[in-house]
Amino acid sequence: MKTITGTILLALLAGCLAAAQIGKVPPAIHAVREDLLLSLVQAGWMATAINAMTATLGVAVGVWMARFGAQRGLLWGLILLALGSALGAEATVGAFLIGSRVFEGLGFVLVVVSAPSLIAAALAHDPARRRSVLSLWSCYMPVGMAAMMTVAPLLLERYGWRGLWWWNSGAIVACIIVALGLRRRLAAPDDASPGRMLKVTQTRLFRPGPWLMGACFCCYSAIWFMLATWLPSFAVEHMGYTPRGAAWLTAIAVAANIGGNLSASYWAAQDVPRWGLLAGVQIMLGVLGWFVFSAGFDPTLRSIAAIIACGAAGALPATVMAGIPFHACEPAEIAVGNGIVMQCSNLGSFVGVPAIAALATSLGGWDGGRWLIPVLASIGVLAAWSLRGIERRMNAAALALAPATGELVRQN
Repeated sequence: MKTITGTILLALLAGCLAAAQIGKVPPAIHAVREDLLLSLVQAGWMATAINAMTATLGVAVGVWMARFGAQRGLLWGLILLALGSALGAEATVGAFLIGSRVFEGLGFVLVVVSAPSLIAAALAHDPARRRSVLSLWSCYMPVGMAAMMTVAPLLLERYGWRGLWWWNSGAIVACIIVALGLRRRLAAPDDASPGRMLKVTQTRLFRPGPWLMGACFCCYSAIWFMLATWLPSFAVEHMGYTPRGAAWLTAIAVAANIGGNLSASYWAAQDVPRWGLLAGVQIMLGVLGWFVFSAGFDPTLRSIAAIIACGAAGALPATVMAGIPFHACEPAEIAVGNGIVMQCSNLGSFVGVPAIAALATSLGGWDGGRWLIPVLASIGVLAAWSLRGIERRMNAAALALAPATGELVRQN
């Protein structure tokens, strides 16, 4: 029991530290640009390098982890995060800093694919607790980002942006020490012969379940990051907020996402089908997201809509993370499923933010660009509806098998 608890706490801590490497950039970006004379484009690459790596390598990392084990993936991910942050602290030109963010991106994708895989493996025989803990895991992004954005101004004021990078590297090194201490007590990786890896790759990569959940996650991430990224400037320019007020509005909306993450366990306990929750979140995001960026409505109502949309939508990532073990026939496949979902998620966040900006620019304003939100939400609803049929067939097959084998029906 102590080993399981230690594994869960290590995975949660690693996830929050990985998310903190995204959260450290916005408060420091002005200081970094002044020090290294970065252009706006270079600053953009520095901010999005992690998302770009995850959007590119998520599936490949999942396949690699299916062979070598999530334990190694977590440790190497932390090492690359610490190395990238340390290298970035010593950067003297923009290109070097962006290169260090590539190391951080590699570390990030290793951590966010391996950590939930470790949790799922540790709680394989307790599906109810596994769902609850994976819901908790899904909070890693808002918790890690919010925590870093809270402490970053204090560290920047005292140590500068380089000191902030070094503090992050030191915190990750401390986590590495903990991981090394737990290493021998973690579950050993499954047999990783080349033939086994080929089997896992063939069976997992071409099954539709994880890809459909990934499509839902992609649409969610695109819309959610549109709101979180553009709300501060939009609230100032079109809703009458001061810069400080807009920052607080966005912070509240992002923090509300934690409550949405934790609500997923409640909905699962009420026997709400996974596809129904995924579709419901997409519909809610599509309607409220469109409303937030619409002119002619009361700013207070649009502010409330932004908070509800960003907050309640958190049920989607938690539901998807809990669904990956359901679609895995063996533990090694969980890492591949996590890789698919993480790649799709980061593709949405990486493409969605500039896409709505480009659309708003070409169509003469946000009233034109806002229509991208319900379009993406509709795609997410279609993916959720397709998932419905697949999971019904899986449950029917399990019911047919159970009387003959004495096995329990697979749990959502």
